[in-house]
Amino acid sequence: MTEKPENDPLTSLFPADFYAKWRAGLKQMLISSLEANEKLVKGALAWQEEATSWSKDTPWAPLCKSFVTATEKIVEDASSLVCGMWHVEHARDGPEHMQKP
Repeated sequence: MTEKPENDPLTSLFPADFYAKWRAGLKQMLISSLEANEKLVKGALAWQEEATSWSKDTPWAPLCKSFVTATEKIVEDASSLVCGMWHVEHARDGPEHMQKP
């Protein structure tokens, strides 16, 4: 491995963790976006369940229910994937599920 020379003018301009504030702000924005999107999807799925309530006593009921269940699972998995990639804590997770940054 190569070491950075101590007399390099660029290394003296920037502190050791120059982008720490930027990354912290980006992570907070990501968490807020995830929470907002999940609320939106949950609202849409609640509306979908209400809109398909006519199918309660028909052969279509399992299909409508499986659509909502599958969509909930996809959203949950996508949120977990994003949280895992960015090493962020998710508000819906309890302390036992939180990841350390």
